[in-house]
Amino acid sequence: MRIHVSIQHWLTEEGKGRLKAHTAKEEGLQQDEMLEEHSDLVMHHAEILMRDNGVEAAVHRALDRLGIDGEPLDESLRQMIMYYFRQAIYLHDLGKVNPAFQRIKMKNNEVKRNAELGDSNHSMLSAVLYLHIHLRQVQEWHDTTELYPNHKKHKRKVLAFLHHLLYSFAYTISRHHTHLGNMDQDIGGQINEFELKIKNQYNRIKENPDYIRYYRDQQDLIQNDNVFEDILLEGNKRQNKIHSPFPFYVLVKLLYSTMVASDFRATYQYMEQQAPEMHYFGERLSLEPMLEAYRQTGIVQGIQAYCQNPETSSLSMMNQLRAALFMETQTRLLDRLQEPVFYLEAPTGSGKTNMSINLALHLLNSGLGLNKLIYVFPFNSLIEQTKQTLNGIFHKEQMNGYQVEVINSITPMVTLEELKAEASSEWKDQEPDNTDYKRVLLERQLLQYPVTLTSHVNFFNYLFGTGREVNLAFAHLCNSVIVLDEIQSYRNELWKEIIHFLRFFADILNIKIIVMSATLPNLDLLLEQQDHEKPIQTYSLVQNRNRYFTHSLFRDRVKLDFDLLKRGKMLPEQVLEHVQSVIGQRKQEGQGNRVLIEFITKKTARRFYNMLLEQNLGLDVYELTGDDSFSYRQKLMQKLGKDEQGSFYLSDVIVVATQVIEAGVDIDMDVGFKDISLLDSEEQFLGRLNRSCLRDHCRAYFFDCDEASGVYRKDWRIKYDLTDESYQEMLIYKDFSGFYDRVISEINESREKPDQHYWGEFTQKVQELNFPDVQKHMDLIPDKSVTLFLNYICQLKDGAILSGQEVWDEYVRLSDKRLAIDYSERIIRLSAVRARMNHFSYTYRIQRGEEPAIYSRRIGTLYYVPEGEQYMEWDELTRTKKFNRAKYTEDEKGLFL
Repeated sequence: MRIHVSIQHWLTEEGKGRLKAHTAKEEGLQQDEMLEEHSDLVMHHAEILMRDNGVEAAVHRALDRLGIDGEPLDESLRQMIMYYFRQAIYLHDLGKVNPAFQRIKMKNNEVKRNAELGDSNHSMLSAVLYLHIHLRQVQEWHDTTELYPNHKKHKRKVLAFLHHLLYSFAYTISRHHTHLGNMDQDIGGQINEFELKIKNQYNRIKENPDYIRYYRDQQDLIQNDNVFEDILLEGNKRQNKIHSPFPFYVLVKLLYSTMVASDFRATYQYMEQQAPEMHYFGERLSLEPMLEAYRQTGIVQGIQAYCQNPETSSLSMMNQLRAALFMETQTRLLDRLQEPVFYLEAPTGSGKTNMSINLALHLLNSGLGLNKLIYVFPFNSLIEQTKQTLNGIFHKEQMNGYQVEVINSITPMVTLEELKAEASSEWKDQEPDNTDYKRVLLERQLLQYPVTLTSHVNFFNYLFGTGREVNLAFAHLCNSVIVLDEIQSYRNELWKEIIHFLRFFADILNIKIIVMSATLPNLDLLLEQQDHEKPIQTYSLVQNRNRYFTHSLFRDRVKLDFDLLKRGKMLPEQVLEHVQSVIGQRKQEGQGNRVLIEFITKKTARRFYNMLLEQNLGLDVYELTGDDSFSYRQKLMQKLGKDEQGSFYLSDVIVVATQVIEAGVDIDMDVGFKDISLLDSEEQFLGRLNRSCLRDHCRAYFFDCDEASGVYRKDWRIKYDLTDESYQEMLIYKDFSGFYDRVISEINESREKPDQHYWGEFTQKVQELNFPDVQKHMDLIPDKSVTLFLNYICQLKDGAILSGQEVWDEYVRLSDKRLAIDYSERIIRLSAVRARMNHFSYTYRIQRGEEPAIYSRRIGTLYYVPEGEQYMEWDELTRTKKFNRAKYTEDEKGLFL
């Protein structure tokens, strides 16, 4: 089977060498790029992706899992599909034979003037020509039954499957300059939207044959109505479940991503006259320096010394326990490297980040073709903490060229030239003038880093996004090691979908996923399995979890007190009375008073914070909620931290917080008070107390104040809380299996009911390649909210002054499409501006169909509030400003009175 047939084969003699793909004048180059050259260059980059990043192997694994009515595809069918996959990429621009495209878009005077027909688009025409070429081949191969002996009894189903596959691939071609939509969008009547577009395109060709005058098989296309009738007749069969939904979804996403990524790479090479490189571990970028740098760390050397001779080890009891856990996870990983998903459940303070780095490096060094590491976090604070940990291990001078990139909303894209300037005192205050913005942006779009730290929202966009640009990364996820942290923080109505997709993505794309948390649900219990399949067993990297979770050093580092729950619902005033009593008693007994108090609503947290200020207890009082700016959080975390000798800057302090404190905030407190919510949230809260496990007399008190159901809507965990003594026991003994079993059972039962949560309805959307609905369904943050940009003067952590007005003006300037600036430079400069905008941006929840009332300008979902200073209040302790949401809300209401 040939890899692909040259595009010249499909051009007339008149068209060969005359049709352009890109014009030199537009790109400031000397020579136009002809269609044949561009197509060959696209295929060259596709072959690099398929060979060097495992896309071809991923396609074969997808075909392994497809089958037709449960029967595996035989080798001849697999070869055909692989050929169609490649041809879809290679011929995706064949529609540029359109003379109107050549005359209007390419300014090509070589084509006939009387051929300037109709619209100048090329994507839909490419899809129709692709179908015309390959539907004929399907029929020819179908007539030769020995080509697929396993399917002689099901020839019609095989034919329907191949028609469906070609139809899906053609749809992908038609969308390569836009986004993925609903492939079978119903518009009423007998045919769907894409079928109608095929029909209209075909009719346009028949009415104006010159539309395809440079296509070799012009006459056959015009005269052969049956070709497209076959597709229309097969429409109803596409709804039948001939194949399983998830592998086909992955296959089509993989085609789209490989197609657009190869197109981007090829276009970049033509425009910049240099080939983009792959920046992954392999021959060009050896893993060995990273391995050696990690082996030389004090932690790893201490663990190795302990394992070689425990008798002479100087490790503390806590570090011995951490070392044992470290080695157990490593041993179990190496025993079962073939597993796609690993579960790492370990107690707070046991060193999960260090364990995950060790496990990831072992996987990258396993010989399984894995070539990159991606960390995925639900909170930006976790990203920053892990980046600091990695920087501490892999020093810049040792790891020259090994870029650890952060991709999130608060970290600007930094160019290599800027990094060099930053490291050089000679250039420190000068802006580089040789920045290759196009290369920097392309690397970001194509995820071209050996190590990436990103947010769960970004990661889900890579997996489920429909846009062309966000899909560039998907094919590059092949051969990755992915560490998913705090997966229980994802809304649990999606847990069933998440584990199904993760399993299929990992299996097909050769991804190894490490799911880690101190509270880890067994999501495999949500998997739907066929009768003939082996049951999937969760593979935990910690075999004897009780050895660690119930060890006194971990379990007893914080004593739990549930007495307040016996009093039922409490008012904030009653909670304050108890807080005062505990603080007073701890003072008398000489115990630390680093106090953390968590409420589940911002309103109650603010009220309690103000009440504490009025009491004047002799302790500094701070507030930390989702309403606090990035600069405020930075300053507060610094104040709550330790000096170089390991001593707290503040030995006595009170922090009133909301759920933002539960995970991703590296603070170490003595005593905690918490309004109950979800059981795993209670454990995450406990992780903020006595994190070092070095202090005695650390306690946590639980009370019931606000109604948790108002905050955790549609969460199955809400009914299983600490008012029930059995769940108090689970929290004490760190055994959450009974809790999660009940929650997962509820989720499974709910998905069997034919309503909006019905599992069959969702899988049907996947089966039909309804990409927008799948994306919407998998949205991790579905709540309707906008962003307020408050214009005020902000003082940064280093004392610098930042003007909200200046930041906003720069954002508006760069957002203006009329600005004479290259797209790549615009995007990179915008990323730097957005990083500064975080100091002024606040999420604001709105009702459907409404918007904030106080603002002067809107850009998308960003609302500019010019008089933002009046909604900020000064905090003397941190010497920063805090958002007064209540005042903004009151003023907003006042407009309607």
